[in-house]
Amino acid sequence: MIELSRLKILVALHELGTVHAAATRLHVSPSAASQQLATLTRDAGTALTEADGRTLRLTDAGRVLVEHAYALLALAERAAGDVQAASAGDLGRLTVGAYASTISSLLLPAVARLRDRHPGLSTDVREITGPGALDALSNGELDIVVTVDANGSAPEDPRHSSITLGTDHLDLALPADHPHASGVAVELASLAHEDWVGTLAGDACDTLVQRACADAGFRPRVRHRVNDRTATLAMVAAGLGIAAVPRVTAAPIPRGVTIVPADGDPLRRPALALVRRGSETRPAVARCLTALQDIAGTTGCA
Repeated sequence: MIELSRLKILVALHELGTVHAAATRLHVSPSAASQQLATLTRDAGTALTEADGRTLRLTDAGRVLVEHAYALLALAERAAGDVQAASAGDLGRLTVGAYASTISSLLLPAVARLRDRHPGLSTDVREITGPGALDALSNGELDIVVTVDANGSAPEDPRHSSITLGTDHLDLALPADHPHASGVAVELASLAHEDWVGTLAGDACDTLVQRACADAGFRPRVRHRVNDRTATLAMVAAGLGIAAVPRVTAAPIPRGVTIVPADGDPLRRPALALVRRGSETRPAVARCLTALQDIAGTTGCA
């Protein structure tokens, strides 16, 4: 009998490349992970890994089993959801991760709606900051990840399902005395020689701005980088540069700043919810996704 817990270790080894990294993801010791892999090999009746220097790589049989593991783990999630859907009573607890830019504007209103409509569902919120969020989703630390995709489409991932919530639009924050601060849509190309207040290099917002400006024929001159929306707007008000900010934001617009749209709406990206594949049928997950979609539709994230 092949146990799901052992399949999770094999999948983590396939994705991360080392037993130590796989053990860290699943919060077990490397020796325990090695023992589980050895047991899985005996259960399978054939070698699943082979030595490659100081690391392990999957054999052909191991790769075949990984493909089945993805399907089996998704089926287990779906089975758990179906059981919960058939039962009455407490809906349990969810842990939802989101980037700071979407917590106040999207996630918190959705949590408040859930609390009003489904008081038996408790939702914990976690701020996420990097790619580790997907590992946290896979190993069960997070149930839902609310994110944005600067590349315009969700990447294929056998571990996760992607649900589109809407389109997140960014506008331009300009000093109030800026020549383009008239409220009329501004062509990005006309801002080619401006200083910018950007977010951290390589994050979703920075990637979107860099791509949109490249499409407009220039590379933005990013002089400052901060991820706090209030600080960004304060720097714009102080005349340190211009910035791209989410249209749906809880941060108040300070005096000295004018928000204008970019002509043609080039600063836009899908807003997504990611869940473990198969977990969409869990009542708590399904209701949270519905709340997120409802809020996205009423706040302009559409």
